[in-house]
Amino acid sequence: MSRYKSEQTAYSSLKKKYVPLWRLDTNTMTVTHFNAVMQTEESKTYTTDFIRYHLHFSDSHCPDRLRRLVNQGKIVQYLDDMELKVSDAISRQVELWKQTDSCYQNAVLSCDAEKMFGLENCFVYMAREAVFECMVYI
Repeated sequence: MSRYKSEQTAYSSLKKKYVPLWRLDTNTMTVTHFNAVMQTEESKTYTTDFIRYHLHFSDSHCPDRLRRLVNQGKIVQYLDDMELKVSDAISRQVELWKQTDSCYQNAVLSCDAEKMFGLENCFVYMAREAVFECMVYI
C-alpha cells in the first residue's frame, strides 16, 4: 500500500471508484500515476540504492516534502533529477581522483588493469560516502 497519495483524484471506470492521481510507495520505490484521460495507470520503479536511501530518509525526517511533491505531481521529476545529479556527482569526483591519484596514474602507466579497476572501485565508494552525505541524506 502506498504511503503517499495525492489529494487530487479521478474516477477510474475500471475500478469503479475515485483513485489518487499520484501515489508513492517508499518501500518498493514506485511512483504510480493514474492517467484520467486514458484510464490507465503508469508506474515507474527506481532501482538505485541512493533513491531508496533518500526516500527512506525523507519519509522519516521530512515527510511533508514528499507529500507536497506527490500532491503537485512533481515526484517523478524530483527523483529523476536526484538520480541524475547524484550519479553525475559521483562520476565527476571519481574522474577527479583518477586524474590526481599517483597510485592510479602509476597503474595506468604500467597497464595494470587489475589495480586500476580496484582503485576505481575504491574511488566510487569514497565518492558515494561524500556525495550521499551532501545530496542523499537531505
